[in-house]
Amino acid sequence: MSVPKGQWKGSSMIQSVLEALPMEFQQFREGVEGIARLVLQARLFPPRHPSVERALSEAFLHLDVALQHKNSIKFIFANKVIYWLNFKLDLTDTREKSIHLFRETLARQSIGEIEFMKGMTKEELAILAGILARGGIGSSSEMASQGDLLRNIRIRNGRAAEESSSKAVRASADRVGEPHRGAKNLGPADGDGKMGKVVQGVLDKLEKIQSTEGTRAGAKIIEVVEREGGPTATILLLNSLREYDDYTFAHSVNVAVISAAVARCMSLPEEFIDAIAHAALLHDIGKLYVPRDIIHKTGRLTPSEWQVIKRHPVDGERILREERLDLLSRRVAYEHHMRHDLTGYPTTKEGFAVHKASEIVRIADSYDALTTRRPYRKQINPYEAIKLMAKGSGTEYHKDYFSAFLRVLGNVPIGSILKLNTGETVLVIDIMGGSGDLPRVRVLKDASDRQVDEEIIIDLNERDPVTNDPKRKIALIVDQTVRDVDVGQYISG
Repeated sequence: MSVPKGQWKGSSMIQSVLEALPMEFQQFREGVEGIARLVLQARLFPPRHPSVERALSEAFLHLDVALQHKNSIKFIFANKVIYWLNFKLDLTDTREKSIHLFRETLARQSIGEIEFMKGMTKEELAILAGILARGGIGSSSEMASQGDLLRNIRIRNGRAAEESSSKAVRASADRVGEPHRGAKNLGPADGDGKMGKVVQGVLDKLEKIQSTEGTRAGAKIIEVVEREGGPTATILLLNSLREYDDYTFAHSVNVAVISAAVARCMSLPEEFIDAIAHAALLHDIGKLYVPRDIIHKTGRLTPSEWQVIKRHPVDGERILREERLDLLSRRVAYEHHMRHDLTGYPTTKEGFAVHKASEIVRIADSYDALTTRRPYRKQINPYEAIKLMAKGSGTEYHKDYFSAFLRVLGNVPIGSILKLNTGETVLVIDIMGGSGDLPRVRVLKDASDRQVDEEIIIDLNERDPVTNDPKRKIALIVDQTVRDVDVGQYISG
């Protein structure tokens, strides 16, 4: 009985094949998958991180079930294959990133056997995952030093496990019929577009850049995410970021859209737009190492808490480097809080050149942060945010890139509240109308200051056909933000 390569749970037919396999083999497979996912999460994130805790609970459950009727479970590793009893799994025959990481970890640390014994605790399994993730087992003495912590888990190097491995190979080969022989794949490709749907959900609520440029940039972000396909490092990291903090995830999507729009406005190559979109999605990945109580703190940060926040670019670059992400994404993660004049953080030597992508992402990052409500402060309206940021053009922000940003957002950006000379209060829903440089607006209140519920859209470029004078003029920008109006529904793409 054979399961097609590159799949495992991708269809009901394949699932029925799995269900027909021996129960012990299913427990074996689930145990290996669970440990592999746990080691990956322990490598990416600090202890007690929600992603680590969830993976730990799942892995422990699988092993605990398998140990209910056994005194121990012994996994033997040889030639990129894991053996248990007379079953085997080929670790090379899968697209699952966690499995490949697990295989590399075992090979690098010369581990030949791991035995889990009845009575094993979740704490012991967590310690094992941390040791494997950090690469802390490399010699017999190091293994022995863990004895006090891992009373019910035994680790043996390759030589110690060699004889057991040979027996397992012979037993597997002698198994009559070998119904598990083709069942080598260890996980779904996860290429069902789940992350693309999640990102689309964020884009649907994005008020800040719903112009034509914004629509095109949003499509680019979806394209970049869906191109990743299966459970790549990018998708795994985005999933972890979303599970850790909704705001940081949505903020990353917003920044990616604005960055891609600015890059397109600058007529940069399509390959660069792809790259900056990808880098911007991951620019804040280091926030995974910032405790939640700091991220959501409503009061002023203490000096020590601020130092923790300031480490996230360094942690972000390290995470992306360890996951072998591209150099541009690593640079953006590291540099996105560096000012154009090289102040900001992390500090750097005089003459250091901040990458163009980092300069663009910094502008987008600042704008989204200023115009989004946070626990410790209110957001400011888009017009005031741009006025504030304009003071830093040439010092905090690259002058040319900031000019491109203004062309994308407009001097009176989407989301701004205006008072017209007619007395009407309106919301900017597009930075340019159909016949000029002034925006299109939706009427919120009429000239008598009564709320208008019906949808009335006005192009401020319209002129009187007799006098050729503007029908309406902007009297002032109202210092107020609106978040209960879905701007996106008024924009035609």
